[in-house]
Amino acid sequence: MKRFLSLILAGALALGLTACGGSGGGNSGGSGASGGGDTKVLYHTYNTAPYVTLDPSTEYSNGIMVLQNVYETLTRYNPDTGDLDPMLATSWTKNDDGTVWTFQLREDVTFHDGTPMTSAQVVRSFQRSMDLGKGGAYIWDAVLESNGGKVEATGDYEVTITCGYPCAIDLVVSAGYAAYIMSDSVADQTTEWFNEGHDGGTGPYMIAQATGDSVVLKAYEGYRGGWTDGQYKNVMIREVAESSARRQMMETGECQLSSEFSATDLEALKSQTDRVYTYQSETFNNIIMFLNTATAPCNNADFRRCLAYAFPYEETVSEIMNGNAKQSVGMVPGGLWGHDESILQYTCDLDKAREYLDKSGVAADGLKLTVTYMNGYDEYASALQLFQVNLKQLGIDLELRSMEWDQQWAQAQNNDPAQRQDMFVFIWWPDYADPVSWFQSLLHSEDQIVYNLSYLNDPELDSIIDEAIAQTVTDRDAAEANYVQAQKIVADNAYLLNLYDQMHTFVISNSIQGVSENPAYSNSILYYQITEK
Repeated sequence: MKRFLSLILAGALALGLTACGGSGGGNSGGSGASGGGDTKVLYHTYNTAPYVTLDPSTEYSNGIMVLQNVYETLTRYNPDTGDLDPMLATSWTKNDDGTVWTFQLREDVTFHDGTPMTSAQVVRSFQRSMDLGKGGAYIWDAVLESNGGKVEATGDYEVTITCGYPCAIDLVVSAGYAAYIMSDSVADQTTEWFNEGHDGGTGPYMIAQATGDSVVLKAYEGYRGGWTDGQYKNVMIREVAESSARRQMMETGECQLSSEFSATDLEALKSQTDRVYTYQSETFNNIIMFLNTATAPCNNADFRRCLAYAFPYEETVSEIMNGNAKQSVGMVPGGLWGHDESILQYTCDLDKAREYLDKSGVAADGLKLTVTYMNGYDEYASALQLFQVNLKQLGIDLELRSMEWDQQWAQAQNNDPAQRQDMFVFIWWPDYADPVSWFQSLLHSEDQIVYNLSYLNDPELDSIIDEAIAQTVTDRDAAEANYVQAQKIVADNAYLLNLYDQMHTFVISNSIQGVSENPAYSNSILYYQITEK
């Protein structure tokens, strides 16, 4: 097996170097292309495909783990300080009401095609994301021309962004989606072209090859940070779906980095300290159960409270997640502003569940509910089976439906509320380090259902959210107070159940160091920071 995988890596790297020397577009070789002298490979296995698309304007899924190493943004969230650090921008200012932002740019940045970065490429990159309007493009809503906004070059290394309403643009331009800067030479290319393994970034790595279930990266030798002997100039990210297969690869030393193991495999690996060590990071990812407040019985607040007290939070965290999670407190995860430990946290208490069931007046006899969740998430299935057992003790039958995402989401968006599910489970993480992602997307009323999957239409809640969004730029403390108030309303009314916040556990070969995860860029590891021990 090891010999076979070594041949795969060697072949992929050879193909990638050839492709980068002869293809057009952003990674067309030139003075910045890797010469290929360093053949050591950092091998990262993952449980699913490492991307949906490689288009930096439209990718809105796992591809962040690739894009974060190939492209860069103007600012970057620092989890240690909770502030933003300069990246491609050196400094920025805003007017008093947060509607005009001016960014000064670095003057030593080049794209993978060797051309220098100036304000023109920054403007075009942002405009491309807005024009395509896909993935995370909604983050640019305040800058859309239709809303009175614009982005313009006001100097060779200065960009001014005007918003139609107050907006925290310094956070927007730090986003892991739809905020990457790309070369002019690739701005007119299609998503299909990017998916063939091309890129046009400024980051330390170039895409050498992409095959759907794997991506090969190679060093951009012209990267402004330079390279040292201990770094990895070649990286392979590959889908290996089975936990047992990833475990074997870590045990044999075939790969140096992996995650998302079953509890059994993780415990086995933790004991092999002569080969590997583990690193656990807190995330901004949380698992949420939406309750269908538009139809009976979940339109009854006391019945929703009954469900809230029936869910097995503690068992889910300690036994199913094996300590790789912690029970949520409110919508906003710990470590991000807007989190507040005083928000009501439900516990599993079947006596209280019965009390609220009786208070609701809902007849449990013969009552059947449905909950949907995405295929492939065994931890959801295990937790929901425990929930099913608890509800059965209350006389309620719960049907568990594992579905493909497209099917699950289509049912949730059905125009007929009666055809929707009673409960909907999925994972959420923010596009950038701001609570707005949870509140605007998941809780604010919508004319067309997208992610407000509890189907809320609460004018008081909408007003609080709108006020918080407007205050984020001008009065962060007031905005935070409003977000906390909104979370208390959600918890008190049990509009949805915040089940648990994920923690990621990475298994790492003893031969490398420097692995870390920034919670604002979930699942992304910056390979440039990894070195041999």
